[in-house]
Amino acid sequence: SSDIKIERNLSPQDGVIAVNKKLNSPVYINAIGGTELYSKEEMKKQGIDLFFLKTNIVEYRQFKNKFVPYLSIIDIMMFNSKEEIKNMLENYELI
Repeated sequence: SSDIKIERNLSPQDGVIAVNKKLNSPVYINAIGGTELYSKEEMKKQGIDLFFLKTNIVEYRQFKNKFVPYLSIIDIMMFNSKEEIKNMLENYELI
């Protein structure tokens, strides 16, 4: 988005709206943490459907320790095959 010419002093939500409008994009998908930042109703008023990406936790073996969720992708890559990682990346919901 840094290459898109929009006003830079906008709120996070208004910045997303400006970028989507500039790109003629009717959909915006954000990580689940954005539920506090963005309003589905306000985005809809601007003609943009807002979805949040909610990943489903898939437990995997981490040495012999109890599973610790929400670590980095590096942890996932250390303990899983490419195929397992691909399956994990496809395990989400749009809400």
